[in-house]
Amino acid sequence: MDQSLQDELPLIFERLARALVEATPAWWSTAILELTATTSGFGSGLAHAIRSDEHPRDVVVATDEIFEATRALELASVRHGDSWQRCVFRVDQDPSGAWLFAAEYER
Repeated sequence: MDQSLQDELPLIFERLARALVEATPAWWSTAILELTATTSGFGSGLAHAIRSDEHPRDVVVATDEIFEATRALELASVRHGDSWQRCVFRVDQDPSGAWLFAAEYER
C-alpha cells in the first residue's frame, strides 16, 4: 500500500531537523531554513537559505544531508500533488537541550 504524504512527512522532517542541527554552529539554539521554489517551478529544485535571528551575521550553507532531505520533501510533495512556493522549516532547542521543529508552507 502506498504511503500518504502525512505518513511520509514525519520521517522526512526528522531527517531534515537532524541535518539542520548538525550544519549549524553549536552556539545556535534556533535555526531557520527557508526553501523556495526556483524559477524552473516546483519539483525542479529548491533555493535554500539558512539563518538564525540570534546570530544574523553567521553564515551557514546547506550540506549534502540538507539537500538530500529537502529533495525528499519536494519529491514527496510532488508525488502527492501538494505544491507550495515556500516552506520555512525551523528548529529550536528547548531548555532541556532537546530540539523541536516546525514547518510552515506558503502555497
